[in-house]
Amino acid sequence: MIPKIEKILYATDFSENSRISIEWAMVLARKHEAKLLALNVIDDVAVLAPGIQMYFTEEEWKKLKKRNETEAIGLAEARLQSFCDAVQASTPECEYVADEILVRRGKPVEEIVAAAQEHQCDIIVLGTTGGGGLTDAIMGSTARGVLRHSPIPVMAVPMIEKQR
Repeated sequence: MIPKIEKILYATDFSENSRISIEWAMVLARKHEAKLLALNVIDDVAVLAPGIQMYFTEEEWKKLKKRNETEAIGLAEARLQSFCDAVQASTPECEYVADEILVRRGKPVEEIVAAAQEHQCDIIVLGTTGGGGLTDAIMGSTARGVLRHSPIPVMAVPMIEKQR
């Protein structure tokens, strides 16, 4: 039995390779008449400088962190929408880029795998941007982690020299 692709999760970090990997996700979506979900994960790091926490009460600190988290998610949603709009504008053969835009906060590997499961996706598409060191120069640590932990197929798109 040939697997059916009905829903694709495209994960982006807005890197240079994101443009290449979204094109592959769009090709798959169009070819299989599948829904395409675009996801950006805000890495779960402190939004504020840790040294200033001592100047706030615990309640004030929680409120400040919550406000900054809400603002960060709003900015990421707007950036992801803008990114998808730019891709769509430069790719007139596509009627749309993403059926749904998702922004999550946490560890990228965990959030990508969880989002794919929660949304019952059939495949994950992401770039393999290296983040440093010899291993990451070959394949980004997020892509490696998703490949290692995902229960569904993952299409890891490398940087293509001619498109750099």
